[in-house]
Amino acid sequence: MQAMGHATQLGLGPQHATSLATRQFEFQSCTLNRHQNLIRASGIRGQRAPLGDYTQQGTSSVSGSILLLPRPDDLDFLLPYILGGAEAADVFDLAESLPELLATVDKDVLVETYRGLKVAQAVFRSKQGQPLTLELQLEGKTKDSSAAAGTFPSIGTTLSEKLPYVHHHATWTFDETDIEINDLVLTIDNGLELDHYNNSQSRTRIPEGEQTITLAFTTPHNADFDDHLREIAAAGVSAAELVFDNGTDSLTIDFGLLLKPETPVDIRGKKSIRPQVTLQAYGDKANARPMIKFTNTNA
Repeated sequence: MQAMGHATQLGLGPQHATSLATRQFEFQSCTLNRHQNLIRASGIRGQRAPLGDYTQQGTSSVSGSILLLPRPDDLDFLLPYILGGAEAADVFDLAESLPELLATVDKDVLVETYRGLKVAQAVFRSKQGQPLTLELQLEGKTKDSSAAAGTFPSIGTTLSEKLPYVHHHATWTFDETDIEINDLVLTIDNGLELDHYNNSQSRTRIPEGEQTITLAFTTPHNADFDDHLREIAAAGVSAAELVFDNGTDSLTIDFGLLLKPETPVDIRGKKSIRPQVTLQAYGDKANARPMIKFTNTNA
């Protein structure tokens, strides 16, 4: 029987040695897989043709991406794995370390479970007329053997019944001014180190490195852009805020200091001029503000 994408299922859960996923997600795509290397002895044996007889398994890694339209209740589950900090009264802070999670994926013909996963990168995207998407790049340690894959857990009741946010729910406030945005890409890169195998075939640990957080968007070339965005102080602008609010639930993203060089303004034909702005987030020591903080109000 031909496997079909519409028949697949995705679940995530806290890291465990044997348990399966605890929450199911509606998703757009999933590329989670184990990637293996082969080690072949390829010395000189007095002949031109290479031999495959002396080959053995090398190291393996688990990696891939998940693309979904994050609902407010989905974000309550996902944000601690993206940022590290547990929820405290709807607030999610950055932490020095990231918790591990597992993924159980029903690929129609078989069910695979991946363990020891961390969020290497989380990318939120939206553009005019489109929903907010979230792409998670996951890096992990092991995959259960096919014989132990089992069946997908009975967690269908955990699927969200809420609507995803859309771009026109967004408000971007920068330098105490509401700025129009045609699209946005918020990238949280946790700087994971992926080469810790030591004397093991699979990764023994996945340490967190320095975080990189950027917000990129296009905006109309007008007085607001020229007065507040085109060129800012080298020390940056503090207290910027991105909010998605659908009238019932809201997602508020507060930034520490946002820095960038002068934004070039290119003229490409007769159409509207829309500069591409890219801001990088840093901690604001003077005002005791972290690089980024999420407040997810899931009514």
